[in-house]
Amino acid sequence: MHTHRSFSFQLQKSFLISAFFPFILVASFIAAIYSSMYHRDVQTLLDSTAHSMVSNIRTYMNELNQLTLQPYYTQKVYYYLKEKSVGGGRQNRLNELDVQRELDENMTYLRLSRQDIDGIYIMSGHNCLYYTVSSPDHKSIVTPFAYSTENWYRRALLADGNAVTIGPHIPAYIRPTGTPVVSVARAILSLYPRYPLCVMKIDVNTSMFERIFRDFALHVDATILIRDENGRVVYANAPLDEKKQTILSRASNGQTISMKGETYQIHAYPINGYPWNICIALSGRELSARIRTIYLSTLFLYLIGMAMATLSHSVTSRKMVHAVNAMRQVFDGIQNQNFSKRYNYISHTELDDLGDQLNYTSEKLEQTIRQEYILKIKQKDSEFKALQAQIQPHFLFNTLNNMIALNQIGDQKTLEDSLYELSGMLRYILKAPSIILLSQELQFVQDYCALQKLRFNDRLNCEFDLNIHQEDWKIPKLLLQPIVENSIRHGVEPCTHPCTIHITAEEIDGDEESLLITISDDGTGYDMKQYDTDQTSGEGGIGIRNVKERLLSFSPESTMEIESSIGNGTITRIRLKKTPEVAQP
Repeated sequence: MHTHRSFSFQLQKSFLISAFFPFILVASFIAAIYSSMYHRDVQTLLDSTAHSMVSNIRTYMNELNQLTLQPYYTQKVYYYLKEKSVGGGRQNRLNELDVQRELDENMTYLRLSRQDIDGIYIMSGHNCLYYTVSSPDHKSIVTPFAYSTENWYRRALLADGNAVTIGPHIPAYIRPTGTPVVSVARAILSLYPRYPLCVMKIDVNTSMFERIFRDFALHVDATILIRDENGRVVYANAPLDEKKQTILSRASNGQTISMKGETYQIHAYPINGYPWNICIALSGRELSARIRTIYLSTLFLYLIGMAMATLSHSVTSRKMVHAVNAMRQVFDGIQNQNFSKRYNYISHTELDDLGDQLNYTSEKLEQTIRQEYILKIKQKDSEFKALQAQIQPHFLFNTLNNMIALNQIGDQKTLEDSLYELSGMLRYILKAPSIILLSQELQFVQDYCALQKLRFNDRLNCEFDLNIHQEDWKIPKLLLQPIVENSIRHGVEPCTHPCTIHITAEEIDGDEESLLITISDDGTGYDMKQYDTDQTSGEGGIGIRNVKERLLSFSPESTMEIESSIGNGTITRIRLKKTPEVAQP
């Protein structure tokens, strides 16, 4: 018994497959496209903003580099520094004061005209030749100070007159110690011969980066950094604790980092010409929120679309479901041999034509089955009557001859018993119903064997071994007798020595629902291949063939097997499966 899904369920499944999944794919595809577009727009915004920042910082740093060339612009100042570098003092005091005044005017002007400059210094070895400091704290230079030991000083000398950029550091040569600054330093060289005269250094406050970035708005949650060649943070647009600074200083371009439970995507942009880079740490929270909004909006539109599609599907499929249910009732009626069911639902679709064809088919099937059933009944009845007719003349002729012989020898007792057995058999054949108790069939077989024994005497012996409750079983009439007759005909009659027909009936493995009936003989046997050929061609008689057909008609789950070979006798096994019809006498 197979369990089938309803047509309504199949329609729903088909709708889900054809609508739900494509909708999901389309919705996901659209959301992915918008998400990709948003990522691209954000990336474009970052690139554009970062390039502008890089351009402004390069311009600013180039301006500072140009300021470090000031000593070359004034001949007096250049020769003054050259004399100072070698420790010369050939200039008179008046000229020296004049040069210092001109130098101070130039440098002080630069310092005062640019609020970002914290100080300008010209130094050589352990000496500070000139300085000017922008501070309300009356800062003063530390003297003497070993400038030559400072890393930035050595870098400037090794740069061969080129400007070097110095990352955040505290100017230790200033008292009191100030806040961290970034600087540009350049070695002032003697033009001929070429050697360093001194180092000019300009310190600027990191607040100038805030002014540079002031006009740039990303409109996204991001932290903007400037990092030097060692990864140190030169500037940040937001306060950073030590842990964040450490993480951001090591982050590379394209990397995703986590800080305090939030994720950030790193975008790094080098500042060409300088060992610095701009680092933008884009918060993943805002990106996730934007993408989540896109997906939720898409999901909302998808649900609305699905609701409308489902409503439309429900309206259009309802008539189909009712029509199919009406046809299913017709099919159920055909399956249960109830041909009165008819399709009478009007769906205004092609299903009505199919329903009409189904009604026509049901009518024709009913007619065909009725005709075939009647024909089969008539055929079986004819075969059964032929079997009865076969038993009566053939068997009666032999039995009557034996009775005549009994009368001639004066064996009245055996004659009376034989007449009694014959009358019972004839009554059984002519008047017993087609389905009888197993005990009645076995009694008939016993009487049949007793009468056959009159013919064969000691050449025939019949044994019965019954281990069942015979009253619990019913079988078709004349089911076992043709098998016993077959054993006598093919086993006992051609044999010259005594033969035994053994009939057993037992429940299979203690199963009260299954019965095994075995009819065996130790006669001559026969060739099964030739026997099968005779059965197929119709030369083997109707007895055994009729037994098989009536057994299967009575109990389809039952089986009948015949084993025989020349010289080894014949064994017939009937495995009878109890059915409700069989179980009730």
